[in-house]
Formats: sequence, structure tokens, C-alpha cells
Amino acid sequence: MKIRQLYKCIMDRRDVWDYYNSNIIAPVLTDYKDCGRFIKDFIKCSEKSNNSLYRNIKKLEEKSPQRLSHIVSTFFLGLWLFHNKQTSFIRRSITNKLKMLDCFHEDSKEIDRQFSYIWFMASLFHDLGYPAEDCQEGKELPSIFIPYVKSVPVFYNDIYDSYYNYREKKEHGIFAGLAFDKDMCEIRRSKEGTNEMGLSWRVELEDLYHYVAWIILAHNIWMIRKDKADMDTLKKYHNAGLDDLILQLDNEGLNVDYKIDFDDYPLFTLFCIVDTIEPLKSSSCLSDIDIQLKFGKIIIKSNDGVYLRKIKGLNDWLTPTTEVNDSVIIQFRM
Repeated sequence: MKIRQLYKCIMDRRDVWDYYNSNIIAPVLTDYKDCGRFIKDFIKCSEKSNNSLYRNIKKLEEKSPQRLSHIVSTFFLGLWLFHNKQTSFIRRSITNKLKMLDCFHEDSKEIDRQFSYIWFMASLFHDLGYPAEDCQEGKELPSIFIPYVKSVPVFYNDIYDSYYNYREKKEHGIFAGLAFDKDMCEIRRSKEGTNEMGLSWRVELEDLYHYVAWIILAHNIWMIRKDKADMDTLKKYHNAGLDDLILQLDNEGLNVDYKIDFDDYPLFTLFCIVDTIEPLKSSSCLSDIDIQLKFGKIIIKSNDGVYLRKIKGLNDWLTPTTEVNDSVIIQFRM
């Protein structure tokens, strides 16, 4: 399916993306201001606009407007993959993991209905911490401890602070993840017991906020392959205490020993893939991109060599990819 058609299909399904049954107008993805408008409208409908990340939307409009299109494009592309019959294994795996959270009480139908809510928080907030990389705000991380709820591998809990220092305190994902968790929990507590606009503010939702916060925090922490990285980079990672981010080869020296397994972390894996294959982060327009789905695979065809190389790069840290002519095949490891 051509990617323009893909976006039209998912935008036409308001039942899938309009969680709040609002009058929000679907955005024009290549219009940065309209994407900023959409993000603000959606967050306002959720009664979550009283947070520090929301105030960064205006800064992105001024300094990095293309990122707003990327954020909204990520939202719609992820929903399309989740609801597509050809990738029902994604939906099934994510649902099975999320039902372990107290807020869902093992109710798979409730999880399925609420996925647009979960995905909206992960995708629309994930890059709103970006301005912190360019100002004093990012010099100090929000002072908060996020309970570990198994949405990402546990080693992220041990290394994110070291990685933030390694990046000279300029890493938007870590900053945004911590700020998101702090602000969402504070908003919920301030509204507990109220029934504004029929929204729920029950305490169990904090588990879900933690779950999403870890995904935002970890999404931009980069791993490197020992067989491909230069010695200087390997030394810097080692000296910074980031050995958990150095990927080894298996005993036969043929395959990468990836640390993010789809079966264990399906939502995080989906997020990392969508964040990478979404085209508007690296281009000002939607190229002639075609996406085909098969069980366990996403096949992307494009005449944009730079875009395809970025997708092929998933092979270096997340999951195997294969390049065939003008296509890249992404393989889910299950």
C-alpha cells in the first residue's frame, strides 16, 4: 500500500484514533503548524495540557517544526500497524503483555479499546522533550524515580543516567520520559475523585503512565555493535559504564545478540520500529513509499536511498533487516 493511502485509511477511521470522541480535525501531515494544532487539541481533550512537555510544542513550532509532523505521523502509522489484519500478531502480543497491568485487570477487550489512548501518550509526547537539548532546562533531569514495570529491558533502569551524562545532558527521550511520568502522576492525583468530562483518574492508571514513560525514556538510547563500532566509540561507552549497550555477536560470529526481544517487549519494539520507518523525520514530503505486510515482516519499498538506509539501520541495534533491490525487509524476532 502506498503510504499516502495508508495515512488516509487510518485517518478515515475515527473510531480507531479519536479516543475521546471529539471534534478534532485530522491533520495535514506535511503542514507543521497543523500537526502542532492536532497535538495540542488531542492533549487538551485528555485534560493533560497542564504539563511541562505541552509547553514545548510552541518551541518546536519555532525551532524544529518538521519534528511535529514526525510526531503525528508516528501516531497514525503505529495505529495502522496495530489494527491491520496482516500484523495481528502485533496486536495479540501487545494485548497479552498489557493485561498484566493492574489498570486492565486482565481484560483484553478493555486493552484493545484503549490502545489509541496508550499510543497517543507514547507517540505524541515522545519528542516533546527535544527543546531541552538546546537550553538550560535539560541540564538537570526531573527528580523522580519511575517504578520499573517491564515495558523495556531492565538494564535501562541502570544506565539511563549514565547515558544522559555521556550525551552531555542533551538527550530528549530521557528528559521527556521522566518529565512525562512526574507530570502525569501529579495531574492524576490532583484530579482524583473528580469526573471532569467523564474521564477516569483512578490510581491504577499510574502503572500505565510508568509503562509509557519507560518507552519514551528508552526510545533514543542508542546501542552499538561491537563488530561495527570504532575503537574510540567502544572505549567511550565502556568508560561511561554503558557496556549493556554494546551488542555482541553470537558464538558463531554470525548473528547479533539483540537485547530487545519482540515477545518480551512488543509495544517498545513496535514503537522503535515506527519511530524509525516514519518518513517525515528525515524528509519534508512523503516520498513514493510502499509498505507491504506479511506475518512477522514489514516490507518497505522506496526510491529514497537515504530513507532506506535509515530503515536498514535497524539491523544494527534492534532486529534483522534485509535489503533487496529498492526494498528493505524488517523481520520481527519471535
